[in-house]
Amino acid sequence: MTDDIQHSLIAALLIWSLLSLGTATIGLYARPGEFWRSFWLMSGLWGLINGLIAWYALVGGGRSPAQLLPVLRINTGLDVLYLVVAGILLSRKKPLLRGFGTGVFVQGAFLLLFDGYYWWLCAQAT
Repeated sequence: MTDDIQHSLIAALLIWSLLSLGTATIGLYARPGEFWRSFWLMSGLWGLINGLIAWYALVGGGRSPAQLLPVLRINTGLDVLYLVVAGILLSRKKPLLRGFGTGVFVQGAFLLLFDGYYWWLCAQAT
């Protein structure tokens, strides 16, 4: 069960990363306006970072649910911070900042659900 949680976490993060990178590539290729360009750029950057995190977790060796819990707690706190930053960016008038804000919001909301779910799973397993 311990390995199952970590493998599931890595696979889900990698899939989200690939979806983010793929949609960002298509979105940027479509050459949309400033709002959408900044949204897709932000989504692609997050996809790249999430992919690197998934890769690091994949090659970094096994972690027990007890070892994952502190990381997931910190990440969940960061996810809330991302949503606050997204709200600030969304309150701006410039399409560039609003696009970045929307991108941060989408990624932060997903990661909040993602980290919260795996936090719950790890807490159940310990």
